[in-house]
Amino acid sequence: MSKINSLESASIKSSDCMFWHDCIMLGIELYFSDSYCMRHSSCIIPVVGMIDYMLYISTYLAGSANCPYFARAELLADNLQIKLPDFEVHKIVKEQDEWVGWLSQTCRENSWTHSSSPLIWRELLNRGGRGVLIGGSNEFQEYAAGYYDITSSMLSSDMTTVASENMATHQSVLEEAEYVKSLSKPLRVCFTDSSNPVVYHMLQELASGGVVGEDVELSYHLLVKEEELDKTRGICLEVVDMAHPLLRDIQVTTETVKAMEGVDLVIVSDDLSQSENESWETWIKRCALVYSNYGSVIKQFASPDCKVVVSGRGALNLGAYLIEREADNLGKRNVVISSRLPENRAKSTIARRIHVNSSGVVNVIVWGNRGGKTHVDLRNSSVHGCEGAIWGPPSYSRPVKDMVHDDKWLQIEYLHSLATYGEYIEGTLGHASSVSEAHSVVSTIKDWWNGTSGDGIYSLGVSSSGYYGVPEGLFFSFPVSFSGGGWTVNEGIDISEELQEQLSEIVQELQREVEVASSSIQPVPAAGSDTGGDMVFGGEQD
Repeated sequence: MSKINSLESASIKSSDCMFWHDCIMLGIELYFSDSYCMRHSSCIIPVVGMIDYMLYISTYLAGSANCPYFARAELLADNLQIKLPDFEVHKIVKEQDEWVGWLSQTCRENSWTHSSSPLIWRELLNRGGRGVLIGGSNEFQEYAAGYYDITSSMLSSDMTTVASENMATHQSVLEEAEYVKSLSKPLRVCFTDSSNPVVYHMLQELASGGVVGEDVELSYHLLVKEEELDKTRGICLEVVDMAHPLLRDIQVTTETVKAMEGVDLVIVSDDLSQSENESWETWIKRCALVYSNYGSVIKQFASPDCKVVVSGRGALNLGAYLIEREADNLGKRNVVISSRLPENRAKSTIARRIHVNSSGVVNVIVWGNRGGKTHVDLRNSSVHGCEGAIWGPPSYSRPVKDMVHDDKWLQIEYLHSLATYGEYIEGTLGHASSVSEAHSVVSTIKDWWNGTSGDGIYSLGVSSSGYYGVPEGLFFSFPVSFSGGGWTVNEGIDISEELQEQLSEIVQELQREVEVASSSIQPVPAAGSDTGGDMVFGGEQD
């Protein structure tokens, strides 16, 4: 038994031995033996053991659509595929303006040296796609003639004609694909501060389906800072790798205008937390500049019926107020603040206390300012699925206060736990929470789009129309219900004198924020200033 190290040592004289050439070039060890033989086309060679299954080798032909040499190589490849049953060819056609970049990247990834169209190589498919470079049109002609005794007699004039036909066909295919895409209008969603880990989780959850519709395609517009472009590229590649069927494409840009152009939904997710040595007034002014700029761009470039969800960290109520004020072409009901995170945390703290699933705690109300003071109201909340002496159907519930049965805990420890909840989670994780924050925003969007079943009460920051004594125009977190693609403030909640005093204090805080912000707003770029870096993943932007 002897190892085949080269075509010469194998003494292969058949003109149809390209298969064996590739085995040698790709590092596949072959051994002679009298015990076994393998047939490949017309070549019969003894071989043993290591190749106990057929090796699948394909030829790849890539080139610019209008290249005459690509046309000649393509015709030769088609001829080989017709005459040789084992010959497979895959074609990659690129526009002239994208060919150079594609060629450079492909050669870099494979450590090849090649600078023109076409590019031709062979790959061993069931060995991980390892490739062997053949070269260009001339090298492919020599390769086919030497191993298959097949040549091309195409004249130069024919090459030019076929190249023109190829270009026209390629354009026709692209136009047809664009037409098919135009039949399905995706929901364009803009995420601000898209390198934020919260956005990372929202991208996946929103694309998984069922949030804005079971068959609604999505087009993501990610606004990032210049220094976060590389990081966001990695995020995009990972989202595309998940192969969500409803995700049409992802566009990444540092330009606020491009990010918000034509979008149907803007998710404001900036982390504008107050820094340790930053005064309250300086912080409010910094937030105001960002939010007012977003509102101005939304007015000029977003869809006329665009919806805006303000989340993240910062003066959120102020942010919604400024966005709604600047984008005054939007309906007042099109801008909201997600209050679901503090609502969910209030529910889970109760659930841990009485040992139930947090989804069973309902009708918890978060009143007030998401960027400042809030009040958690348990007076109308109840618990489903609780164990006790009294049982009932799934709809049966009992008041939270009856289940906790500890007023002191509710008045002191519970409120302290809520005040320090975020800090505790971050200390445990070693970083800011992101999964729960992302889910709280996505679940708010889902309820807004699809409505909720039953008569459940949820918390949502909306523009006041004088609800519960809150001045008109201020954004405030109220109890709401969702139905028919909209929301309605529940105005039937009884308000105690104590609660009314707390709401009045929060109103004064919000009015002070508006006063400070209004004295400082100037039209300056927001996070993701217009410096011009764009990337598209998963398809061309419409």
